[in-house]
Amino acid sequence: MGNNYYILKPAVDTPETGNAYPAADSYDDYDFNAPNSVHKLNFREFPDFEPDIRFKLAKGAKLTDMLSQAAISAHGFLINEKLKTTFEQFKIVPHKYFPATIEDHQGNFHQYFWMHLVWEEAKDFIKWEESNFYKRRLSKNLGDVTIKKEEDILNEREKCDVATLIDFTTISFKNHDFDIFLINYFTETYLSIKAMEALSKEKLTGIEVISADKLTN
Repeated sequence: MGNNYYILKPAVDTPETGNAYPAADSYDDYDFNAPNSVHKLNFREFPDFEPDIRFKLAKGAKLTDMLSQAAISAHGFLINEKLKTTFEQFKIVPHKYFPATIEDHQGNFHQYFWMHLVWEEAKDFIKWEESNFYKRRLSKNLGDVTIKKEEDILNEREKCDVATLIDFTTISFKNHDFDIFLINYFTETYLSIKAMEALSKEKLTGIEVISADKLTN
């Protein structure tokens, strides 16, 4: 599967994106404690409210079809209408689009969308006993952990402090027909080879695609 799937993420520090990270910066007076704040978005469920998603373009950043952001910890992407239209030709795990605005350096506002991804069924596609997991603190490998089912990874995470994560060296994943998908417990979002090839034919900015070598059948 590593040869057939790819990781999709916002490009950072390239000539087309500029050198700022994140490209989409929060307003100084944004209320992160508000009930419709972007901090209320999470990766396990769709919100039951209309989130207040608005950013300003960071100094040194350029407007691109996908923008990097750091305020939302849920799975998803900050994209414009052009990229949204491209994505809509693909088969995607459960997702919703929420309106967002980006204010550029001249004070002009641009329509964007937060593409929110939630796929609880990912756990049913992981071949847990054929996958390899380990614990790490920053880049330091703290040793392998045995994960045989979803409950195991949840239990291991509860034992970790804020600087320690459960990661994987390989995940064996059952076949499926999604072009864009994710694995709930980790940060990457994946593309099928069909979607990768389609994106490469479009003149899209602000995206990075790399081989997903750690996914296997």
